[in-house]
Amino acid sequence: MGHLSEEKLKIFQAFIGLEMDISKFIHTTPTRQYAEEIIENGFEFENHLMHTTDQVSGFDLVELNYFLMIRRNYGHFTLVIEIADILIIDYTRRLRACNCHFSEALSKNPPRYNDDDNPVYTLPEQFIKGFFDQETSERVYNPLFDPYYRSAIFEENISRLTG
Repeated sequence: MGHLSEEKLKIFQAFIGLEMDISKFIHTTPTRQYAEEIIENGFEFENHLMHTTDQVSGFDLVELNYFLMIRRNYGHFTLVIEIADILIIDYTRRLRACNCHFSEALSKNPPRYNDDDNPVYTLPEQFIKGFFDQETSERVYNPLFDPYYRSAIFEENISRLTG
């Protein structure tokens, strides 16, 4: 099957989960330390979440293998980010007028701007399910994981984004 054995892919798939009403994203990092920092502090992303993650179904082993294979140069620690569809639908609807991405509303801090003047947002650690070590199949769970997490800060972000 390519990069990972079918057995490891199935372990990864089980870690991601087969829920139908939750959107799943993966992001590969080079070190365990970096993966642990994301679990503790949240996930920083530029512009919008899809800029540095791959959305996956979690059901298709070929799809999972494909994304792990094309991202293998980034490392072998794969973070799993999960957000309830009900949140995505709600924030997408409320941000329609400003043409913003739902993930901009889900930042736990106001955006900071990088050297290219692009906004950098921080997805709260509650949306980080944990990470998977592709070499050992170890799964590290985030004890704060909650794909349905809502924060008053998200409402402030909506107000700021919609002007």
